Amino acid sequence: MDFLADFQMCALVNMWSGNYKGLYLAVSLIGQAQAVLGDLSKEKRQIFSDLVYALAEPFAPSCQTELHRVHFKECGQKASETLPGLSQSVRRLSNLAYPTAPLKLRDTLAKEQFIDALVDSEMRLRIKQSRPKVLNDAIRLAVELEVYNTAEIKTLKSMGHLRQTIATSDERTESPIVLLQLYLWDK
Repeated sequence: MDFLADFQMCALVNMWSGNYKGLYLAVSLIGQAQAVLGDLSKEKRQIFSDLVYALAEPFAPSCQTELHRVHFKECGQKASETLPGLSQSVRRLSNLAYPTAPLKLRDTLAKEQFIDALVDSEMRLRIKQSRPKVLNDAIRLAVELEVYNTAEIKTLKSMGHLRQTIATSDERTESPIVLLQLYLWDK
């Protein structure tokens, strides 16, 4: 139903009345959605609420909420997925999995799932310890931690690794250079 949300925003910006919304929705349909339009009576094709109702069943059936809940619970950060990308996926799945739940509850569920979906266990722990109140707080913390971790890694790499090695007396005498020097001194 992303299309419907987008369409309703267009209708609001263009100040379309109910009649115009129905007409504009009808002419904007393509593919399978257009086939649904063809199944409606001529009168219902122009009524916005009737069109939305007719399109909702084949494209957003209520039985899919269980499927969305499974996807929501199994949601995890993919290898190349950014934190904002993960948060958007979690938020979207939360809205699809619990469409009738209050917004605050969906946000709480999304926040918990976002934290649990993070690959970095140290980041997960630090975010949980911070006790973010809403999903956006958890996202902000995760992005900050990621930036700090990246900066720390760059700092460590730029410093290099210093090591000191001390050869024992046996190692000094067995070294090829030392053996060559001993050979040359004997001559």
